[in-house]
Amino acid sequence: MTRVLILTTEPLPYRGMPTTGAGLRAWGLAEGLRACGLDVSIAMPADTIEGRTINDPAFSADTNIFKRPFLMEFINKINPDVLVFQHWGLMEHLQGATCPLALDLAGPHLLERYYWSDSNITSSDEPAKVFSTDYEKNLSEKLRALRLADFITCSGTFQRHYFLPFLAMTGWHINSGSLPVIPFSINPVPPEGRGALERQPDTFVYGGMFLPWQNPEKPLRWLLEVFDEFNRGTLLFFGGMHPTMDVSQGKFEGLLQHLSKHPRVVMKGMLPFDELCKEYIQASAALDLCEQNPERELAFTTRTAVYLWCGLPVIYNNYSELSGYIEKADAGWCLDPEDEKTFKQTIRDILNNNTSLEEKRRNAANLCANKLDWTKTIKPLADFCLAPFYREGKSGVLLAAEYRTQKMSQLEMDLEQTRRELLTLKGKMIFKFYERASLFRPLLALIIFILALPLCLMMLLLLIFSDIFRPAKGKSKKVDSQGQ
Repeated sequence: MTRVLILTTEPLPYRGMPTTGAGLRAWGLAEGLRACGLDVSIAMPADTIEGRTINDPAFSADTNIFKRPFLMEFINKINPDVLVFQHWGLMEHLQGATCPLALDLAGPHLLERYYWSDSNITSSDEPAKVFSTDYEKNLSEKLRALRLADFITCSGTFQRHYFLPFLAMTGWHINSGSLPVIPFSINPVPPEGRGALERQPDTFVYGGMFLPWQNPEKPLRWLLEVFDEFNRGTLLFFGGMHPTMDVSQGKFEGLLQHLSKHPRVVMKGMLPFDELCKEYIQASAALDLCEQNPERELAFTTRTAVYLWCGLPVIYNNYSELSGYIEKADAGWCLDPEDEKTFKQTIRDILNNNTSLEEKRRNAANLCANKLDWTKTIKPLADFCLAPFYREGKSGVLLAAEYRTQKMSQLEMDLEQTRRELLTLKGKMIFKFYERASLFRPLLALIIFILALPLCLMMLLLLIFSDIFRPAKGKSKKVDSQGQ
């Protein structure tokens, strides 16, 4: 049986563990591959669970945890037949692979890092003001990961169009079969109690972490304004900061204060995934509407799929790929995040029972079963793992990249040597005298001109006198002829 090792940068949804979208993505890939009969191990970095205790019989510190600097030792210990990296960020620690390697690109991470670098640039019209060499480093890291991979997947058609040029840049042969799509997928078995529990009326949920490229502030404030207008409604807020670091850089502190003080908001914090779903299945609807930006347009959002899986009709955006899924299935409402009037009217319709929530709940569950079942969507990656192979031409691409790297290093060394020699030359006395003398060059030129003027006049006079006193050749000939 083929042994597959899946590696992620994010916390995995073991019992008692809060997780992230990337952690759920990696988990879904693992479960999908297991459903295809593959022997799958999955692991996360030790720093993602720092300070936490995992009480889950499926968890083992020996096989599910690694330290980033010792990634190669961990891989060699597991000794897989296939490596699957969920996200390229971890591959900077990969010195080489002894087996075929698959890479899952589940989002535009370069854009995320762009927004991550400064929480204030989401509305900037002058990217040059926030550009730094970190972007060049990130791009180089990503391109290296793509060169190392033998098989690559992504989570949406929109993303596929975004990623294909990067593949072309790294020596991939691009055709209609390149970069197959595996949408974010979820368990075909619904969460326990999804259809049995009675829903809490007029109860909305918002879950997820605050990230600088995701801004839900306006819709959240509008929702509470309608609650105040009706004097009813509850928002269960499961948001918070990233479990490993606050990448929002304090951008949403004001919003958090507003929510925590509002009487119709219940702050739930970050819950383990299993506990979170138990809360979701009791609510009426979910809010997942964020300000539009390029990252949000490309994202195939994890939390939205989880809402749908829990039978929650979702208020979503009208500009991303998943919007089409929701709209076609009538599993929620796809709105313009800047259209306050339509948003508030939608909330009023829900509170007034002017919309069929029960029908939308069934549609949400059916959408997951038909389009987001991890036993069905996993096929492209499963086919690769069942018959793994090294990508044709990969060695040549890696050698060419290595040659360019060595050439650049040599040029940098030559430049540094030239710079040192120039500094040595500048330290010599004659160069220092030359530099100081340059300050007096205009004055020196004037002095030379004044000193040379008498000499020029003298030479001019000598020329004149020489012409005056020179004997005429014609006269001397005439005198000679008369004398004869």
